[in-house]
Amino acid sequence: MATSKSTTQAKAHEAVDKAADTAHKGVDGAANTAEQSQERVEAMARQVSEQAHKIAESAKEQSDKVSSAVGEYAKENPIKTVGFAFLAGAVAASLLCKRK
Repeated sequence: MATSKSTTQAKAHEAVDKAADTAHKGVDGAANTAEQSQERVEAMARQVSEQAHKIAESAKEQSDKVSSAVGEYAKENPIKTVGFAFLAGAVAASLLCKRK
């Protein structure tokens, strides 16, 4: 009888050990997968950030070029510049003050 009890206990311990080992492997696998996913998300975030910085830099360069070109045009053609400003103001005023 004692042998039967110890055999049953040994089998129970073996089953518990097997279940614990399987659970540990599952948890380790899930942790590894989560870590890999986090690394991929961080890599994508870095790429998006780099692209956003490049786009912002390009937009700033284009804005500087346009601003410089407008400034040069205004210096070279002051009369035309004043005329365009007056015309734009007159159009804006007529649109804002339209009567029904």
